[in-house]
Amino acid sequence: MALKGAAIVIDCYNDGFFLMSCTVNMSSINFPNIDHENLPKWQGDLAPLECIEIIEETHNVKSFRFKSQKDAWFQFLPGQHTTLFLNIDGADVMRTYTIASSPTRPHTITITSKRMTDGIVTNWMHDNLKVGDVIDALNIGGSFSVALDKPKKKVLLMSGGSGITPMLSMTRYFVDLAIDVDIVFIHNAQTPEDLIGKYELDYYAHHQLNFGLHYVCDKADATWQGASGFLDTKMLTRLVPDYLEREVYCCGPEAYMVNAKGLLRAGGFDMDYYHQESFDIESSTAQQNMAEPLEKPVVDVEYSGEIVEYNVILTETGKTISCASNSSILSAIQAQGIGVPFACSMGMCGTCRAKMTEGTVDMDAQGGLLKSHEEEGYILTCCSKPTSDVVLDL
Repeated sequence: MALKGAAIVIDCYNDGFFLMSCTVNMSSINFPNIDHENLPKWQGDLAPLECIEIIEETHNVKSFRFKSQKDAWFQFLPGQHTTLFLNIDGADVMRTYTIASSPTRPHTITITSKRMTDGIVTNWMHDNLKVGDVIDALNIGGSFSVALDKPKKKVLLMSGGSGITPMLSMTRYFVDLAIDVDIVFIHNAQTPEDLIGKYELDYYAHHQLNFGLHYVCDKADATWQGASGFLDTKMLTRLVPDYLEREVYCCGPEAYMVNAKGLLRAGGFDMDYYHQESFDIESSTAQQNMAEPLEKPVVDVEYSGEIVEYNVILTETGKTISCASNSSILSAIQAQGIGVPFACSMGMCGTCRAKMTEGTVDMDAQGGLLKSHEEEGYILTCCSKPTSDVVLDL
């Protein structure tokens, strides 16, 4: 018997069960609109993200699930990223995160992040972000995705630490769509307690055809039955004997990716089939990453126009520097040893933004700037080349 609008209590007395009910005010479930035909596609800067769930993955890793505050669906490719725009202690901060969820589940996105010693944004999220909180974000973008390539039917996913997030997105994408692909997944972590997504990956390894899974832990006790130690060519050959026949996708700290590339090359792997995340945001904390002096600015070797020297006036420092029309403004600033924040240097994360009060630039932003900020005159110095003298609030 169903009792609408009632709470049901079952009690036991002398081995007999008694059903009692009392009327309460119960609200109904509010289901979101998931009708794609009548829903707009989510656009960063126009629809803030609302946190709807926080999951404790490990002792220092959390997953934050978001929906659009306005009804919308998310269109992206597995492995792509978004940039969160936060205000921390009165300062505007931007931080780029890969989306760990799959585009096959388009009504939410999940960001999985690891607490770090100097991780200003990530640590703030771990300590302060709550279900129901709303934050701004940039449009989803990025070129690291299996869906952008035409990969072989045999794929090797390699990840270290929190670099697992794009691999989780790709794996969930493959599984949800039942794509005919032979996957081997190698994930490196410091200890067994640091393994992210272990229960889910173990489930796939048990239930999915052609899904090989290997964990490698830097440190492990006697109870650990998986591989341990440093990933080298010998270990890779033992775990994945046919790795030379596979398409490889790799993400992790810079040292991990350098090692992966080195051992693949040493084994005779054709690097045309190797792909890695194009910037390592984890090891270069955006808000503390300051420009290092360069001997000379980095120039665009493919620039075909006339090279002109322009003045870039930095109002806050009171300095005027020279910047060629084939060089980014950030590169020219670095050449002078002037400290300014930057991170990805590819126009994606938004860390190097500065307000331009005079002048014009040729800017090739890759989604790292809010539309409203661009309208206010902000530019990304890492991907802006001057086309006139420029005045910046820097």
